[in-house]
Amino acid sequence: MNQQRVVMIELSRLRAHPSNSNVMKEALLEKLVEHIGASGQYPPVIVREVGEEVRPSSKDRMAGMGQRVYQVLDGHHRWKALEQLGHTRAACVVWEADDAQALVLLATLNRLQGQDDPGKRAALLTKLHEQFGKTASELGRWLPDAREDLKKLLSLGKQVALPRLAKVDDAGLPSSVVFFLSGEQKRRLEEVLKKLGGTREQGVMAMVERMEAMWCGT
Repeated sequence: MNQQRVVMIELSRLRAHPSNSNVMKEALLEKLVEHIGASGQYPPVIVREVGEEVRPSSKDRMAGMGQRVYQVLDGHHRWKALEQLGHTRAACVVWEADDAQALVLLATLNRLQGQDDPGKRAALLTKLHEQFGKTASELGRWLPDAREDLKKLLSLGKQVALPRLAKVDDAGLPSSVVFFLSGEQKRRLEEVLKKLGGTREQGVMAMVERMEAMWCGT
């Protein structure tokens, strides 16, 4: 069983797993750096011991002796953020894992995550807004949400009583819609939305309403 005891390990002893596929956008990494720098808190980095390496410095009186090194299984970006902040050690949890188990953990640890309930997310952001008096732009410096999404959620939090937010039907809450178009299709869509005016969302819904009116009239 993996031990959950947190230990401090020098950053110089950490090694990235060569098969790590998790990549964070630079803007999100900057937010992570700012968060850790401001709070000093972060989830421990999960590592496994992978043996010893000989210290390269010939000036060290212990030169030639090996030092334990650890491979990062989860927390590559926290490790990178700590380096940028000038930290020399990271809070880590050491797990026992062979090469095969390490690959499984690497493939799952960064993928096992739930999804935010829109109502509860709006309530949470509204509380943050009230607690710290931050605008959507200011909250955007801390949080991974896009600025426009933050504005919509904060607006939602003001319109609906907070204790009831979790019970609101998802159909009444903002959600993301993703679809794929060819370059020509996208150009035509952008032209129509521009003619309709307003936001992109308003333009799309205006087209939906016109189509519904046409169908009802037939």
